[in-house]
Amino acid sequence: MNADIEMLLKIQEYDKQIYQLESEFAKKLEEREKLEELLTAYTLNMEQAQEELDEILEDLNFKKNLLEEKEILLEKLDEKSNAVYNQKQSDALSSEITIAKTNKSILEDKILEIQAVVDDKNKKISEIQQQIDETKQKLEAFDVQLSEIKRDIDKQIEKINEDKQTMLSEINPNLLAKYNKIAIWAKGSAVVRVENETCYGCFIKLPPQVSVLVEETEEIVYCPNCGRILYKKE
Repeated sequence: MNADIEMLLKIQEYDKQIYQLESEFAKKLEEREKLEELLTAYTLNMEQAQEELDEILEDLNFKKNLLEEKEILLEKLDEKSNAVYNQKQSDALSSEITIAKTNKSILEDKILEIQAVVDDKNKKISEIQQQIDETKQKLEAFDVQLSEIKRDIDKQIEKINEDKQTMLSEINPNLLAKYNKIAIWAKGSAVVRVENETCYGCFIKLPPQVSVLVEETEEIVYCPNCGRILYKKE
């Protein structure tokens, strides 16, 4: 095997370890993002529930004011009844009192219904607030854990890079530059074996002339399909 290829495979093993660590941390960030999304959803639910409650309370206050007006009207009608002089006035006043009492009763029933809705809405808001508080606590605890994980991963990557650094000066710089360019997207598979005339990076059947170069020469050969660096399986 070409000495540079052999060295690249060793470097790639270090890079695989780094990619694995970075991948683990990325998954943790995704978990945190889900918690953030959950908190956002709860917050939006809270805002919507609060807006609905405000509208209901506005309607409740409006009806309470109407009820107060009806009660004042009934007091005035009651006072007015003392000054009735004939049957006609008495009948008219009685009819007016009946209507006022009916409207008052309807308003009282409606206020009780609305108050029940207000109680339910307040209960829901309390539940949502509990969800928000719990999610915030989870986020705070997760951030502490995430910070510790990040420190640990950074130390591991630093150690890996130190170990890898000793090899970099021993390899052809042009080849190393090409490897690094491929490794950006290949993520630990910039250098792949050829087996049964197949590139084990993209799993495309290689042209015969490419397979021959890999199998029978020490040349640096690239997959014509994916661009990865190829080597012969020993």
